[in-house]
Amino acid sequence: VEDAFGTDADLGALGRGLANDAELLRQAWINESLSPEILEYQSELVDRVRSLISNQEEIVEAYEQDPAQALTRMIRFAELNRIKFCLRSYLRKRLLKIEAFAIHIFLNLTARLSPEELEFAQGYIDAENKLFEDSVLQFMPRDYDSLIHQSEAMQSDVPDMIPEPDLDKAVFCHVTEDLGHLEGGLELAEGDILAIRYALVKDFLLQDRIKLL
Repeated sequence: VEDAFGTDADLGALGRGLANDAELLRQAWINESLSPEILEYQSELVDRVRSLISNQEEIVEAYEQDPAQALTRMIRFAELNRIKFCLRSYLRKRLLKIEAFAIHIFLNLTARLSPEELEFAQGYIDAENKLFEDSVLQFMPRDYDSLIHQSEAMQSDVPDMIPEPDLDKAVFCHVTEDLGHLEGGLELAEGDILAIRYALVKDFLLQDRIKLL
């Protein structure tokens, strides 16, 4: 992930606005890649990056008319490709999580999805339901024909057939501000880098008070 953007000096050639947002996008991609659950969609950031990419592409095209700008054009073009790769990877990672935990996300975390992701999740669930209905569920006893419960006869409201992310997964994180003591006595101070159970720091990640590494 880190190598997708080249050096900070390279990013400077794109202009401060795109460079800053590119760094934010890179961290959003890292966080999304390393967290077990889907995070909030970075709508404003994605919109800004898309707009800035479009503007920079126009500038790169304009350089085609000036042979003296050939090297600058080549550098900008390469850097834009890196950023577009990161954007695609960020969005693709989110879609993979939706596919893996579609029903769980649809029941509990729709507020974290973009409108397009929500539509994708609904379509994915509908397609999965139809597939299982046609190939498996129609042949099961009535009490066992659900994608959500192992047995309707147990009369439980707990959905025990839905895959969920493992929030006890260990993650590496960088603490960006003093967070005080966690339950159990562990103190998190600004600058700390540690391996810890995701569930203990997930709220801090959602508040942008830590970064995953």
